[in-house]
Amino acid sequence: MATFDLDQTAKLAALAPSPPEQRDQAWCDSVLHAAPNASLTSFNPQIQNGPDTFPYFQLAIPDAGPFTPFSIVHSLNHVLEAGAGVVIHSNSRRDQQPLWVFSFGDILAYSLFQDFKGDPKVYLDKTPPNPQDRQVLRASPSESYLPASARTAIGRFMRGPFRHPSPKIGLVSGASLQPRQSLMVNLRLKDYGGDQKKLDSAMRYLLWFIPKSYGLMALPDDWPDTDMAPL
Repeated sequence: MATFDLDQTAKLAALAPSPPEQRDQAWCDSVLHAAPNASLTSFNPQIQNGPDTFPYFQLAIPDAGPFTPFSIVHSLNHVLEAGAGVVIHSNSRRDQQPLWVFSFGDILAYSLFQDFKGDPKVYLDKTPPNPQDRQVLRASPSESYLPASARTAIGRFMRGPFRHPSPKIGLVSGASLQPRQSLMVNLRLKDYGGDQKKLDSAMRYLLWFIPKSYGLMALPDDWPDTDMAPL
């Protein structure tokens, strides 16, 4: 498929008018199939913060006539290095709800698996976890599992809004986990005064940075972080 594909642009344009009640799984699948290579227009500045405060590369279905094309595939490396997500607007006026919003983790997933949902081997695996097997192995995520761009983006966020002095990342695996492998960050319950709701809220922010097929865990209070990789 071409990097810039006007046929995919036409498909997005045909999907955009569908009201929310008609946006079923088939509609979502059609958008996700057309989005990577569709020829779209961009804005100045290209990256702007969304209502959730995260940065997004701004794209839109173009108006009729000549335009400078951009696509997710064409902009992939730039978006990842910027630590941004992508939003596709229904028109260049941006006066409607976005057609689709991709988190940084969604874009990272596409770069790794050519699938915005993440690793198909993981999300298609319906094997239930085994709670009786409590063995957990600890390691550091490889570059192929969590590239440098993702580490940089997560580390920047943890040092910024979270004010963490030394953010670190690890990887845990075990039969009791779902999915079997999960990333682990050195945030602990005791860092939040034992308030589980505050820790859970912090972890939900970090989910924006990882593929949906990845798990993410906080570091138990009694585990050291000396063997975790700096971010």
